[in-house]
Amino acid sequence: MTIGQDQTQAVTAFSRFGLGPRPGDLARAARDPRGVLVDELRTANVALIRNGALPGGVAALQADYLDQQARRIERQKMAMAPAVEKVAADPQPKPQAAKPAPPKPNVEQALFRAEAGARAAMQLQAPAGFVERLVAFWSNHFAVSVAKSRALLVLAGPFQREAVRPNVLGKFSTLLRAAESHPAMILFLDNQRSIGPNAAAGKFAGAG
Repeated sequence: MTIGQDQTQAVTAFSRFGLGPRPGDLARAARDPRGVLVDELRTANVALIRNGALPGGVAALQADYLDQQARRIERQKMAMAPAVEKVAADPQPKPQAAKPAPPKPNVEQALFRAEAGARAAMQLQAPAGFVERLVAFWSNHFAVSVAKSRALLVLAGPFQREAVRPNVLGKFSTLLRAAESHPAMILFLDNQRSIGPNAAAGKFAGAG
């Protein structure tokens, strides 16, 4: 693709500050590449993911807990079922049984995939990707690891949607407060185990 002299700044705008140009983007931004970025910053609620199918952090944890409980009960039922006597093999050939359907993903897997899909959709539809790049930067700065626990695998998506995205273009102090107080960050830093010196739990356990 040939890039005209008047499009060089547009290339910088989309590649350095955004997520890269799509067909037609360079021509659209050639006259005012800076304005394209500024317009995205000024778009109301530009960073928010509006997907009613995605639960908040607390609701996601509750759904995952109920799913674990249901699967635990199902395993107990299977373990307690009486053994079935083996029947002698039929000498007559039988038609090959159809392959069983793949198991349905559990709530943890379904939520993680849905969150990843929602993030990808936001990046694909972003006018320039400037805000999405900022979201990625601050999500990496206030990072939580899904490898640490099952709960964090469920909470990582809501953490970005609830703590980072609503505050990515606001004050840093507000973003910091939202990130550090979110359940995902509390679990990632093991702050749920933190006990103050005068806390009742600390006095009871002799810790603090």
